[in-house]
Amino acid sequence: MSNPEKKPFHVPHQLVILFAIAVLATLATYVVPAGTYDTVTVNGRKIIDATTFHYIAQTPVGPWDAFLALPGGFTKQVGIIAMIMMIAGAISIINETKCIDASIGRLVSRYKNNLYVIIPLLLGVFTLLGAMGINTPIIAFVPVALILNRSLGGDAMLGVALVLMGLICGLGGGAFCTSSTAVAQKLVDLPAFSGWPLRIAASVVLWVVGSFFLIAYARKIRKDPTASFMYGAEDALPETPVEDVPLTPRRALALVAFIIGFVFVVYGATHGWKISDALPAVFMATAIVCGAICGFSPDKMAKEFVKGAKTMASAAVVVAFATGINTILSSGHIVHTIVHALASLFTGTSTYVSAIGMYISNLLINLVLCSSSSQATTVIPIFSGVGQVLGLTQQVVVRTFNFGDAGVSLYRWYRSAWK
Repeated sequence: MSNPEKKPFHVPHQLVILFAIAVLATLATYVVPAGTYDTVTVNGRKIIDATTFHYIAQTPVGPWDAFLALPGGFTKQVGIIAMIMMIAGAISIINETKCIDASIGRLVSRYKNNLYVIIPLLLGVFTLLGAMGINTPIIAFVPVALILNRSLGGDAMLGVALVLMGLICGLGGGAFCTSSTAVAQKLVDLPAFSGWPLRIAASVVLWVVGSFFLIAYARKIRKDPTASFMYGAEDALPETPVEDVPLTPRRALALVAFIIGFVFVVYGATHGWKISDALPAVFMATAIVCGAICGFSPDKMAKEFVKGAKTMASAAVVVAFATGINTILSSGHIVHTIVHALASLFTGTSTYVSAIGMYISNLLINLVLCSSSSQATTVIPIFSGVGQVLGLTQQVVVRTFNFGDAGVSLYRWYRSAWK
């Protein structure tokens, strides 16, 4: 008798995971002792007084109240949800103009024979896109990079790494990522995109290290093709047709408009604009201008906008559910108990060790919560309190989230690129 074939394990959908967490959170309000810290006001912001934790009477959350908390997350996070959906719609219009595709194609055709120029250039372009939070559309550039590597004498691994490592260099810094940095900072009452110079510096460091690594790898397999990670498997890769997108005057002008729009984003982020309103408005205006330059009709732009916004529909539900979980924990008065328990793990250690511990925690959490915005709304409210107790600034808390999010994203997007 033949053994039945075992089904491979797959991670459940994020909503399934979040619903299970919501059930556990509800049960925890009956089991975990309720507790609270006193708060003090510093520079107009309430923070935890780390020396005042004490237990209070239990306030368990009933099943009906728990169900109400999940859809209630929509009303609590309507600003964040509207922001990420509107920006996704605007990016869809910009992406459809193919101004970015054409500009990358021009770089490839001009510098494809110069290893020391094209690798840093391409990695820099994808790093910039990653720093702006433009992540999913980047996968479309993988076939281009695969063909480029045939000219460079590289392999498929180098092609995928050029695109995805650039993405992670940008996401790791997260200078202007709306779905991660902006969401996380809003949750802890920090100005959106504050601390951007240090974030850009982090992305630059990652870009330099990544360029050095990829150039060294390309040189290595040029000298010895058997040193390639893909040696013997190249024939298994399908030939992917790549559209040759010319850099027409219209696309060049649209690219200029896109760059100007990004400059306005940076300006607003550094001059106190209300990002939840201003950022979607800037992206929308930029998308309309880019679409008009490329001859898009109003109907075409509307259809592209809706198509892009649809890609964030599941993220919007996940954000709402994650917020509902925090409502359950807060109603049961066990958030501070959890904060106290987590902070106790690092009591007596340096702030450096505490920060690394929070980074590792974010890295592990991202294995199951793949959406940047959903992870932010799930863990940031708790880690914010942990950071206050341990003496970490809220900027450091957000940085540990950024690095953890980017670390697992590299694996996630790598798998997507091969499908």
